[in-house]
Amino acid sequence: MGYELNIERNKENLITASEWSDYLTNDPEFEAIEEFTAKSNDGLELSISTPNGGLWKKEVPFTFNEKWGQITVKNPDDSIIEKMIQISESLNAKVIGEEGEEYDRNYLSAKSEPKPKKKWWKF
Repeated sequence: MGYELNIERNKENLITASEWSDYLTNDPEFEAIEEFTAKSNDGLELSISTPNGGLWKKEVPFTFNEKWGQITVKNPDDSIIEKMIQISESLNAKVIGEEGEEYDRNYLSAKSEPKPKKKWWKF
């Protein structure tokens, strides 16, 4: 299980495999992959087929679903979300969570603003 974020456009203008492939080719932080392999804590290897996938910084798999025109990452942290927003801007798309919420530059700005500390007894 986990939470997925998708880079996507509307259903009439899906991201194509060609657009995603062009992006992977032109971003030096990515390499195109067809399979992702990871080791578990006990040393076992698990390989997952990722047709048209991309590997960011040699460790974060981005999968592509051609039928839905979506680029997906599971359980992204803020640095990955920032990269996803950058990619979405390049592809004229949006970053959308599983519950339909949008992640954009405003999301990043809100995360970076310090939150005022309240006394524990004030609600």
